Parts: sequence; C-alpha cells; structure tokens
Amino acid sequence: MKNCIKFSLLSLVFVLASCKNEDPVDKELKDAAASMNKMTPQDLSDGIRLDSVSAGHLSLRYNYTLTEDVKENVTAEDIRVFKEDAREAAKSSLKASEDMADLKGHKIKFDYIYYDKNGKKTADFSVLPEDYK
Repeated sequence: MKNCIKFSLLSLVFVLASCKNEDPVDKELKDAAASMNKMTPQDLSDGIRLDSVSAGHLSLRYNYTLTEDVKENVTAEDIRVFKEDAREAAKSSLKASEDMADLKGHKIKFDYIYYDKNGKKTADFSVLPEDYK
C-alpha cells in the first residue's frame, strides 16, 4: 500500500512538472495547425490533396496525398524531380507569404510529407529558416 501511495505521488509530480506553461510559439503553431485543419482535406492542383497539418516544437508538418499516383508506378527519378520542384515552390511561397511572417520570425521548420493514393509515403522534404529568409 505504501508503494502504491509513493508511486501515485511520484506520478502526480511528473504530471504537474510536464504541465508547465506552454511555449507561446508552440501554442501559436498548434493554433495555426488547427485553423488550417478546418479546411482539410483540400484538393489543390494536379492530383495533390492537403490532408492535415500538425505542429511540433518549432515546426509545422503538412501531410499531402498524391491522389493519382501509386508509389510503385513512379520512378526514383520522377520522385527526385518532384521533390526538387515541390521544395523550390514551397521555399518561394514561404519567402513571399506575408501571412506567415510571424511564424517565420520564430525560425519555424516546415516539413512536407507526400503519400500515394494507397497511403504509402512517397516523398518528403523540409524547408528550414535559412531557406526562406
């Protein structure tokens, strides 16, 4: 019984310690992700759908589906070219975006993950603060 009480108190201490005030930047990221998720899924262009956005510590992750592609039917070269083009487009968009100015000021990392229509991860890349400054 004493061990149970000690364990309960120790657990409570860990829970309270982990509930410290949330970093305002992380809260802003979570709010931004929640706001974007209200508009998902959203068909973009050329068989690409934005499925969800999630926030991590100083990062936003965009999850997409390539609605017309199956990973096994796409060559490694096609994936390489797609990633290169998509990364350049993301960098340009972030550089030009006034809506993201606050987030960019906090040196946020933007992760982009693409899945094929069967849910298999097909491509991914990140845009770092030094890429969009």
